[in-house]
Amino acid sequence: MNNIKYILPLLTVVLTACNNVVENRNIPYASVSFDIDVSTSGCDYELREDMTGNSKIFTKEQPAKASAGWGAYGYSGVVVVRALDNKLYAFDICCPYEVKREIALKSDGFFMECPACGSQFSVGNGSGYVNKGPATEPLKTYTVYRNGGDIFRVTN
Repeated sequence: MNNIKYILPLLTVVLTACNNVVENRNIPYASVSFDIDVSTSGCDYELREDMTGNSKIFTKEQPAKASAGWGAYGYSGVVVVRALDNKLYAFDICCPYEVKREIALKSDGFFMECPACGSQFSVGNGSGYVNKGPATEPLKTYTVYRNGGDIFRVTN
């Protein structure tokens, strides 16, 4: 019973730390603004609800079709992931260790990996945190919100 007075403050600190999202400041600012259509017949149908673990990369060379004629794709490009919680998350595909626009992370849905340094990042859980280094910073995140029906806007 005497140990409770020590455990409770420690538990409070740990839980508070878990709620603080670490934002990556290594990656230079670049505008992000495009729409995706995740309906069954939409151009981004692989990101529809219940398709957890699926991801899709958007770049100037591979633009979002739902944003025909406009769109901004971050520093190196943006990966949108349908995470295990069935929500959509977006991350820049620039490695926070390499910080080179031309080195794009590769995705398998649950993880992103840098082909240059080998760093691996967890995206299937929506976090973008480092799973394996040498990187120590998480991926740069972007906001995803419903923009009507099955259309979602990805922005910063």
